[in-house]
Amino acid sequence: MRTENTFSILISLLLCIALFSACSASASGNISDNASAITAGSSSTETASNISGISDSVRFESEDHYFDWKSQSYQTVDMAKGSSTIGKSGIYEITGTLQNGSLIVDVNHDADTGIVYLVLNNASISSATSAPIYIMDAKKVVLILENGTANTIYQGSGCVTDENNDPSAAVFSKADLSITGEGTLQVTSDFNDGITGKDDLKITGGTIIVEAKADGIVGKDVLAIETCSMTISAGKDGMRSTNETDAGMGSVLIAGGTFDIAATSDAIQAYGTLQIDGGTFELTTGGGYSENASPSMNNGFGGKGGPMQGTVTQTDTESKKGLKATGGIVINDGNFIISSYDDSLHSAGDIAIAGGTFTLKSGDAGIHSDAGVTLNGGTIAIQNSYEGIEGTNITVNGGKIDLVSSDDGFNVNASSGLLTINGGEISVNAGGDGTDSNGSIKMTGGTVYVDGPTSSGNGAIDYNSSFTISGGTIIASGSSGMAECPTDDSGQPSILMYYSTAQAAGTAIVLKDKDGNTVASFTPQKQYSSAAISAPDMKVGESYTLYSSDVKVVSFTISGTVTYLNESGVTTGQSQAPGGMGGGMQGGRGPQGGGMRGGNGTPGGNLPQQSN
Repeated sequence: MRTENTFSILISLLLCIALFSACSASASGNISDNASAITAGSSSTETASNISGISDSVRFESEDHYFDWKSQSYQTVDMAKGSSTIGKSGIYEITGTLQNGSLIVDVNHDADTGIVYLVLNNASISSATSAPIYIMDAKKVVLILENGTANTIYQGSGCVTDENNDPSAAVFSKADLSITGEGTLQVTSDFNDGITGKDDLKITGGTIIVEAKADGIVGKDVLAIETCSMTISAGKDGMRSTNETDAGMGSVLIAGGTFDIAATSDAIQAYGTLQIDGGTFELTTGGGYSENASPSMNNGFGGKGGPMQGTVTQTDTESKKGLKATGGIVINDGNFIISSYDDSLHSAGDIAIAGGTFTLKSGDAGIHSDAGVTLNGGTIAIQNSYEGIEGTNITVNGGKIDLVSSDDGFNVNASSGLLTINGGEISVNAGGDGTDSNGSIKMTGGTVYVDGPTSSGNGAIDYNSSFTISGGTIIASGSSGMAECPTDDSGQPSILMYYSTAQAAGTAIVLKDKDGNTVASFTPQKQYSSAAISAPDMKVGESYTLYSSDVKVVSFTISGTVTYLNESGVTTGQSQAPGGMGGGMQGGRGPQGGGMRGGNGTPGGNLPQQSN
């Protein structure tokens, strides 16, 4: 029932699936100039929402990966001897324990364009007043977590920053930063962020544990992760990009890995595009799903300023979403378990899902887009939500969707919007409208089962313009006060049945042909007083019998594209038998808009009479 304000965001016409690949260093450990790129593919699937994947300008270079550094010339820096500053490119092994000081990299990148490799080899660095690892200047820095080692970084709450609020994290870099290896890095910041890169931040390996007063991991232009094992506890966002001004920047790309994120605000946020090609994600935001959460607390992207000194506070207006992006969300694969106080997936641009497994519990929407949502595949279980899936347009081409909502299941919230179902297996258990479009609905294939509302103010199917069906099966049960079915301009016939008394939860809806073959069946888990049915085997002029479980309700012949029924048989229009749920004053929208209120809440015509 809720209609959102929408952003006017246009994105290009290709649904791109970006593929991450990486080439490692040679067996001898030599660093070559070979690079492997994130490349964009495309999908020709017709969609109502369209989104571009990440540009192929984002690359994982060979130096972003672990190599046999011991076979190269390197220097050892023992942090037990005190703070140290690295002033030229090269390979540096970092060892020892420093209780209060910093490892500083300050290389004039105009004069020295080489890479600085920092190999953490059981290093422990703490600082009470600055960043334990502070990269002030360099062309590029690669942080190698030596295999089998445990490394710890701690930043105290008394960190002193400059006029630019630097350094704002325990590991802080003004240069491009990559993290790789198979060791462990534990980062704690009692001041602000855990790891921050002010340019590109790439992660290609390692076990990384971050506990931060503010954000866990931050990349500015891009945050790109090939693989890692990540555990984050954050007072604000878990991971995010921050460049909101430069076109094509501020993206987050994840190719794989495991991610366990508990964030007070958003788990993963991108100011550009968020693209995920694989990985395992367990995300909790704002303490997790709560039945007492207030829907639509904040859909904005503000409030993510610079470092905070003192206690980080949290208000109900702050965003607490699972996956969030301004430029759009592309998910090609992955396993997602999300418990979010706010939306589980939220985008100011389009959302496109090609695959993956999703288990979502949301205090607001399961999947929300201010633009369009396209579902091409995957298994999506929205176990709790206020509204299940919402956008200005929603297209389902495939996949399996099982959603529970306290209000609408599907909500197309634009008056010119379209809910398109071309395939997939869809089950909706909605307290409000089951499939709600402020515009129209178009169905060409797939299966849809709606366990709709018991309240007469909502309907299992709700649309403002039309619902055309030319293929697929839909059975939608619910209250009768606002009941609707596909319109008579469809290519496949439908029936809308009104029951004189409410049918108990667990009572199957079974439609059989004249030979006793089951044409369509569904068992609602809530009581219902109306049922809309359309299936490919239904034919105009053929005879059918409707059952409530094993009890015969009515036999009839389909008289046209839309046939209205009650226990007495076919009626001349859409009307209820006396005594049905919701009474007779609110008929659904029939051919003449019958009832005191049509299904779209507008005045209708006179209540049509039954023909017995």
